[in-house]
Amino acid sequence: MGKAKSMTIKLFEAGASDLLTDAAEWRGGYISRLEKRYGCELRFSRIDGEASRKLGRREGEYCSVRGGDATRALAHAMRRMSGARKILVAGLGSDRFVADALGGKTIEALRRLGQTCAITTLRPEVKAATGIDTAELVAAVAAKTQPELVIAADALATTDWRNVGACYQLTTAGIRPGSGTGAGGRCVDGELIGTSVLAVGVPLICSVQTNDGFRQVIPYDAETAVARCAETIAAAIFAAYS
Repeated sequence: MGKAKSMTIKLFEAGASDLLTDAAEWRGGYISRLEKRYGCELRFSRIDGEASRKLGRREGEYCSVRGGDATRALAHAMRRMSGARKILVAGLGSDRFVADALGGKTIEALRRLGQTCAITTLRPEVKAATGIDTAELVAAVAAKTQPELVIAADALATTDWRNVGACYQLTTAGIRPGSGTGAGGRCVDGELIGTSVLAVGVPLICSVQTNDGFRQVIPYDAETAVARCAETIAAAIFAAYS
């Protein structure tokens, strides 16, 4: 594995972990249940206002998927968390960095699957490249196309190397591009977009502690992992909503 330079790191929301496993011992407004489908483990979680304050997570529904036939499991989770008939899929991140290219690669994979009137795609790039806040750009396109659901696909950061390229995650709470570095703009969420939002991503960057502080590293096969995960997410979206 190598070091990622000038990498934009994103979390569903700033915190010590990309997953909700750090909240497992607290049972106030946090509800979690594990299901097994298609050879996968699906953990559905819900964070209410009380849990949000305690855990530093945004309110909403969360799901993690690992193992087995991830495409079918993801499609099942997507339909369950947000049923809709008209979708705008926004591929967040930048193709300039291999581990941050998941969103763009997901859009490419969706377009290869064929045109469908139910799914519109968007590649907003990052603010550093466009000069426009990513969330505001997505909101503008959503206002024009009037989708029932916006799916925001993006690479995530994690503190657990075992999750890298191995755990698909979804949430209705939205996603703030760049939040892992403190450089994030507005959150891509229902309040800003004006319609339901479902964020989907995979941890592809790992933050590890060294003698010199925290370092961000990516897997040596990051390009292969990104391509594989993008194809899986695209196929799940196509199966769930086309």
